[in-house]
Amino acid sequence: MAKFAERLKARKLRALGLSLKSIAKKLSVSPASASSWCSDILLTPKQILELEKHSHDPLYGKRLKNSLKQHNLALARSEKLKNIGIKETGTLTKRELFLTGVALYWAEGFKKDSQAGLASLDPDMIKFYLKWLNHCFGYETSDLSVRVTANISHKHRIDEIQNYWASLTNIPQDKFQKPFFQKFIWKKTYENPNAYYGILRVKVKKSTDFLRKINGFIEGLKLNARLKKEV
Repeated sequence: MAKFAERLKARKLRALGLSLKSIAKKLSVSPASASSWCSDILLTPKQILELEKHSHDPLYGKRLKNSLKQHNLALARSEKLKNIGIKETGTLTKRELFLTGVALYWAEGFKKDSQAGLASLDPDMIKFYLKWLNHCFGYETSDLSVRVTANISHKHRIDEIQNYWASLTNIPQDKFQKPFFQKFIWKKTYENPNAYYGILRVKVKKSTDFLRKINGFIEGLKLNARLKKEV
């Protein structure tokens, strides 16, 4: 936990323009740790000039500029590969959406319950799940039961958290079930605590038979995977 707090301090100091050596000295950590924690923080040209001016190493500025150049190249490559991935995925057919949703449910859905459901803190996963339910099976938001799970330390933000999920799902907040609070207090310090929105649990009402069908879909995936392997 202490290391995480030091990491946050290091990132704040780096954003102010301090050198990695200075940060390491202030926090009594290795320069390698300071460098690793702050590798994604880009300094302004003015901050770079200041560091060059105060550095006793004449090559410091050149190394820093080269490091920033390599960092920018890595970002560009990452963005390029992401766009290639998006293009290769393309638009899903209904059949592809169905199978992808089954695989998602196999990984994340409720299996040992009387109703079909899924819980996630990932808003895009929740949206995908809702699309799967609607486009493949005709379920509307009125057919769903939703509930937020959040840590007790965020109880004062529960209206904000529920409103976040209500906006994302188009389900009115007054339709949400009473939130569930995890009782343990986090000791870890998070960089952006207000970006935490807990977990949303989405269940389909009166869906015992639907859950049985989903289990059949999953068995179908398993069976076909085995057949492919045998061939």
